[in-house]
Amino acid sequence: MEHPGRHLVLLVDDDVDIRDAIADVLQEAGREVVTAADGDEALAKLASVARPCLILLDLMMPHVDGWEFLRRLSEGAWAQDLWVLVISAHGRAREAEVYPGVLGTMQKPFDVSELLTWVEAHC
Repeated sequence: MEHPGRHLVLLVDDDVDIRDAIADVLQEAGREVVTAADGDEALAKLASVARPCLILLDLMMPHVDGWEFLRRLSEGAWAQDLWVLVISAHGRAREAEVYPGVLGTMQKPFDVSELLTWVEAHC
């Protein structure tokens, strides 16, 4: 059976310009994109949309940041088999790789072709 969110990416970033630019690139690559501006909104989206094949996550956001999102995600049984790629300008972003499901990190600014390589490998 095919994964219900096989080509669905959850994009979590508080910067609307970055969010829109990444969403455009992903949509041009044939992916459906659901966006969230912080970790709390992302958790709500996870509960209400098809299971995404990949979550693209910024770490530094207001309200519920990426670190707290990862902590909450790792505590939920429903979070099994969710894959996360951290995309952040945060100098300690690699520390996020200790959380279950985190595939890796990309530093902002990043190369779009590198992002698409990650997406194609997991979606």
